[in-house]
Amino acid sequence: MYSSVDSVILAHAPDYHVNLIAPREISDDEINEFHSYLREVMLYIKYSKDKKTLNKVVKEDIKFQSMERQAAEVINIVTGSKLKYPEGKGDVNMCLAIQQMREESEIKGAILMCKDLGVSLAETIKRIAEKFQLTENESSEMVKQYW
Repeated sequence: MYSSVDSVILAHAPDYHVNLIAPREISDDEINEFHSYLREVMLYIKYSKDKKTLNKVVKEDIKFQSMERQAAEVINIVTGSKLKYPEGKGDVNMCLAIQQMREESEIKGAILMCKDLGVSLAETIKRIAEKFQLTENESSEMVKQYW
């Protein structure tokens, strides 16, 4: 990293040892040896690109049903997931957060399809409300967000 840095400056730079962890390269057995929420974070990161396996892991592992908020926030930041969960200090149900993310993605897709097909804004709001059992206000907010 410092190969092109002047040796005078390099003499003043600390040489710290850094351990990097690559979750996709670690076996599930090795990840399961973690006894903190780092275990769930690592599993989520490992399978974040494989939605089918991620879904299975999250549904089958009871620890994902009540996860510390900080662990959920790390997952969101590291994986770029757009998980939504209630604000506050309580634990996060990752199963519910993933389900809500999936539902929002479906709604967004339906909105964009209506727009591409030339459906009016008012009609799109009405259709989205009906299809996804939303109130007119909820539907209106969602449609305007993605319109």
